[in-house]
Amino acid sequence: MRLTWLMALLCAAAMTAGCGDDDSGDDDASADSDTDTDSDSDSDSDTDSDSDTDTDTDTDLDCPEEDRWWIWDLSVMPPEDTQICATVRGEGDNVYVLVEDDTWEVTVDQEMVDNLLEAWDVATPSDSEAGIFEQVTGLFGDPPDTFDDDPKIYLFLYEMEGYMGNTFDGYFKVDDQLDVWNSNRHELLHINTVNNEPDGDYSLSVQAHEFQHMIHWNYDTNETAWVNESMSEVAMVLTGFGADEAWVASWLADPEPPLMAEGPGYDYGVLLLYGTYLWERFGDAFVAGIVEDPDNGVTSLDALLATEDESLDFDVVLGDFALAVALNDTTFEDGIYGYELIEFDEVAAETFNDTVDGTQSVGADGGFAFFRAPVASDGDTLRLESTGWESLETRVAFETPSGGVFLAGELTSETTDIPLGVIPTDAVLWVAAANSTPADITITASLI
Repeated sequence: MRLTWLMALLCAAAMTAGCGDDDSGDDDASADSDTDTDSDSDSDSDTDSDSDTDTDTDTDLDCPEEDRWWIWDLSVMPPEDTQICATVRGEGDNVYVLVEDDTWEVTVDQEMVDNLLEAWDVATPSDSEAGIFEQVTGLFGDPPDTFDDDPKIYLFLYEMEGYMGNTFDGYFKVDDQLDVWNSNRHELLHINTVNNEPDGDYSLSVQAHEFQHMIHWNYDTNETAWVNESMSEVAMVLTGFGADEAWVASWLADPEPPLMAEGPGYDYGVLLLYGTYLWERFGDAFVAGIVEDPDNGVTSLDALLATEDESLDFDVVLGDFALAVALNDTTFEDGIYGYELIEFDEVAAETFNDTVDGTQSVGADGGFAFFRAPVASDGDTLRLESTGWESLETRVAFETPSGGVFLAGELTSETTDIPLGVIPTDAVLWVAAANSTPADITITASLI
């Protein structure tokens, strides 16, 4: 599990399924069911940065003071601060590779260090002329440089303890950016060397994810967690080492987890889909604006979207996103209902027809509902019924072999009838609904 960057005060709760990206070692942080609690950014900007006077260090460590580095002992929850001995084993243009002494030549060797420097400084799968550092900073901005007056960051590799069967991929620890007793006073990404090779695609993708959190903290120390996590998912897609595909597949098979969940209950599948949707639709400058804006969450997104088009706000785009997930088709309506950068399977949807209605509860806080009907009869009318109709963003379209056909973009009353007219050959009717309110809303779809 990626441990999120403001995670940790109470990660005992985070050890449920919601807190872990699975430890499968899949090349995507999504499959890693240890969750990236790594950016519970709505919390206080200092992860337990209270000025503890306990400055004791482990006097049993067999290394000089300058080679002792603070980490979290993750075998207990909340995590405890402790120190280990570590040595810089490689230096590149943008990073140092710092390795736990007990890990050297056990789970980390010189070839791995060289590969890490290559990935960070030279090339990634998505760009043969730019490494992780250049790509991620180019999109999101600069990392902090709080203490050491050195623009390079540290990749801190060590064997992290597990907790109750959960393992962790890595984390960005805010304490390292604060003048507190347990700070390393360097810009570090903590990376686990157990289960995943640190120079493997999965770990490199996690490193890009965590790097975004570091950068985001530099501009906005208390960004809303789900927004911050969605940007870190974009960093994974950006660098091309393999993103959270398994999380995406899991969410599509059961799209119940809401977009706006609070950590550690967020779902990386929907966060990856949402962050990538914003990036594809609105571009690099929009994504950079999310990171740089000191406002948070929906407030920030509403303001940024208004600068794109005054008719847009968070709710409108949430509805568009829902239909993009359902159809994933860029051939109609200026391409706003699909993706170019990622591929994924069809979302699970409730089927309805001339004789069987479909009813779903659209969950609160960014929940979704999807309906599909393989219609065949010209002249049918789609009826959508909801007592909470004013609060739902609902989109209706045909999926056809020759491309999508948009039908309707809103409900107009508790009972909204949408004539389907002449139905295209082999068409599937899709209804996608999104709900940003704090209460569930029921919607029923029928053909009459």
